[in-house]
Amino acid sequence: MVFSAKAGCPLESGDRMELEYVDCDLCGSSLYAGLFEARDYRFGRSDEYSMVRCNDCGLVYINPRPTPESIARLYEEDYTPEGVTALLPRVERRRSIRLLKSLWHRFNGLYHDEVIRGARGRVLDVGCGSGNLLLPIKGMGNDAYGIELNPRSVKICDELGLNVFCGTLEEANFDDGFFDAVILSQVAEHLPSPKSSLKEFWRILKPGGRLYIFCPNEGSYLSKLFGRYWHGWHIPFHFYTFGNLTIRSLAREAGFAVKRLKTVTPTHFFIVSLKSYLFGESDNGTRPLSRGNLLDTMIFRACVSPVFRVLDSLLYGRGDCIKLVLRKQNEAGEP
Repeated sequence: MVFSAKAGCPLESGDRMELEYVDCDLCGSSLYAGLFEARDYRFGRSDEYSMVRCNDCGLVYINPRPTPESIARLYEEDYTPEGVTALLPRVERRRSIRLLKSLWHRFNGLYHDEVIRGARGRVLDVGCGSGNLLLPIKGMGNDAYGIELNPRSVKICDELGLNVFCGTLEEANFDDGFFDAVILSQVAEHLPSPKSSLKEFWRILKPGGRLYIFCPNEGSYLSKLFGRYWHGWHIPFHFYTFGNLTIRSLAREAGFAVKRLKTVTPTHFFIVSLKSYLFGESDNGTRPLSRGNLLDTMIFRACVSPVFRVLDSLLYGRGDCIKLVLRKQNEAGEP
């Protein structure tokens, strides 16, 4: 079934979320096919939304989606950190402990250590949260900056002595060519217009600067296994869901050269999908993500992680998380 929508047309439905229709952010087409309707199985919200695929370029996105004002309220309700002192990140000083943690992270399919090692110079972490990436990046001797919308998370970063701007990328208004590296860790899918944001990242990066993107992979084997309960949909907070082809196209549209694209399946991604599947339909007042504590234990992770390391090797390019490294080209498209 094919639909056509006029971008920017708001919907009002009584007490329900105020919505708006949008065109495809990648190619601008207003033609799309409906995939399925689903709701938030992670936090337990009841409103359903439609996932669609662009008929021209294949980009997957929510349409209609919450307006900027509506989604801001949702973030304030569901993404505001509780227990602030418990969330304070720390940098381990002992080399032996750092090595053990790095091995454990790799075993669990986490990419944070390679970002910390790879990002050099003046580094910007977009959507930096409470500084879990930014603090060790600064500890490596880099000039670290962050952007975060949540004022409570920014307060945590301030307590850690981190340089974090509270607001949007556009409001920060950085100078041209200001950064050596920009990090988007599980952020690109949240952006209202990833294409516009990537063009802004191109502007603020130095020639040859790198953009690191980590986001859910719509073509992963876990997305096929869990269907509408897959963590990567995270409706309605994830406006977009990318595959290997659409994220490459988006990068090139913004003027970047694709330096490296790989996929990996973090064990945590599987656990969130499993909790959504097991508890997402229940209505007992407790978040599905807060249930099933056994699934969060190190023992459970140690048991299931080897499976994903093997599957990632056998099903190359179909891991649950896209790891993309982009390089800024000059105006002529030359590196």
